[in-house]
Amino acid sequence: MGRPLWGRGTRGEKRLTMEKHFSSQSLAEIFRDLYLEERSGVLQLSQGETEKRIYFDRGMILFAESNLEEEDLGHRLVSEGKISPGALAEARRNITESKDLAQALVNRGLIGKEALSHTCRFIVERVVQSVFKWNGGMARFSEGWLLQEIFESDILSTFEMILKGISTMVGFDPIREAMRGMDNRLVIRQPTPVPVERLALSPAHGFILSRVDGTTTVNDVISILPQGEEDLACRFLFGLLVMGVLEYNPPLEHRAFRVTSILRDHADQVALDRLQEKMITDAYESLRRKTPYEVLAVGTGATHAELERAYGEAKERFSRERLQPRVREKMRAELAVIESRLVEAYLTMTQAPSSEAKEQTESEAPAVPLTADGLLVRVEMDKTKTKRALEENARIAEDYYNKARKYMREGDFYNAIQYGKLAISYNPDDARFYFLVGDSQGRNPEARWQRMAEQNFVKATQLDPWNAEYLIILGRFYKRRGLKLRAKKQFELALEVVPGHEEALSELSTLR
Repeated sequence: MGRPLWGRGTRGEKRLTMEKHFSSQSLAEIFRDLYLEERSGVLQLSQGETEKRIYFDRGMILFAESNLEEEDLGHRLVSEGKISPGALAEARRNITESKDLAQALVNRGLIGKEALSHTCRFIVERVVQSVFKWNGGMARFSEGWLLQEIFESDILSTFEMILKGISTMVGFDPIREAMRGMDNRLVIRQPTPVPVERLALSPAHGFILSRVDGTTTVNDVISILPQGEEDLACRFLFGLLVMGVLEYNPPLEHRAFRVTSILRDHADQVALDRLQEKMITDAYESLRRKTPYEVLAVGTGATHAELERAYGEAKERFSRERLQPRVREKMRAELAVIESRLVEAYLTMTQAPSSEAKEQTESEAPAVPLTADGLLVRVEMDKTKTKRALEENARIAEDYYNKARKYMREGDFYNAIQYGKLAISYNPDDARFYFLVGDSQGRNPEARWQRMAEQNFVKATQLDPWNAEYLIILGRFYKRRGLKLRAKKQFELALEVVPGHEEALSELSTLR
């Protein structure tokens, strides 16, 4: 019989170098640490009465076995018809440990090495994948050198086995949620701990890896995949992160990837999101009961400078820079109402000519349409809007529009723009609001204001394409800026809407 598979330490015994509990989430890290540290020995994994053993040579998986019959090498070879029960009994007669069976079979000429290696590979993959399906258990690693001739260690097969194990692991949902919640970009580590180009990747895995270019997050990668492949992609990316092929940029706390880090960071992120959501909700609820002075937290005798400062501080609390992107998206309706209330409060107080007028404004506030309750009717931006909410929003928008028209007639274009924008925030589908804002902005000759005016004029014509007056005004706007081709197009569109329109014909004649 050949040499035994398992070698002894210098003192004639194996050294136990690790013993700890593991979970399905941390198991991959045990494999990774043994791989990166190039450890040789046997990893014993147990759960209840079931025990499985995985043999390592310099961090690479060589062989595996367990106390289950279907994962016993001899039983598997007999079931596959590669050896007879009698040959198995003969080979086992002179061995004391089941791990020495492979060597005994080859030495006695009962099976070829190639046929044996296929069955061994099957058992290893089965054992590795099965332990990832455990919720947890006890892990013990006993270190020692391997004296073997049958098995050959291989970096690629070891890496592929671990990836297959991760593809079956239980308890992956929290990890997937944490990975998707991170804004860190994915980067391929250089040099990679494994020759990635030699991995036998599936087309799906190859495509996922090709999307990692240093600028993409996990969500970016997933967003371009067909529906239903999210879990496959996350497990594959998780495996690459654990094994050190990928890393986060900016990096996480630990040099080596630890699942506890992303779970903890995700928990902190969720807590911060909830805190900001509560801040927005509380402000949204409280503003409906406050006067303009209470909204900005100033006294009735506040100076213009104090009002400016209070308004700026109030806006800063809800600025884009201070809120998480997910919170801004989720709470966009509430934020729109809060912003509208802050603007309305500021405009109300800065426009009042005297303190007596301010007091009158406060005392009469509940009697006019622009009450706090009316202003804070929630703006629902999705299909769940009720008819009542839509009607109320339209009413509030109309009130703002009438105020904007009033300031427009008085030549106060700044306030006309502010109230016009408030009207748009409550009803973004009314062309009149965009036209009024564009008309006010167009009075300022600066290029920035001219661009904004053009955008609003164009929006008005898109919402109301049958309004010839809007088309003519936009044409004249282009004409003043020397954009004759664009101007001509608008006048021609006006004639399509109203054939024979005198103003459109007159404007066209000046462009010929």
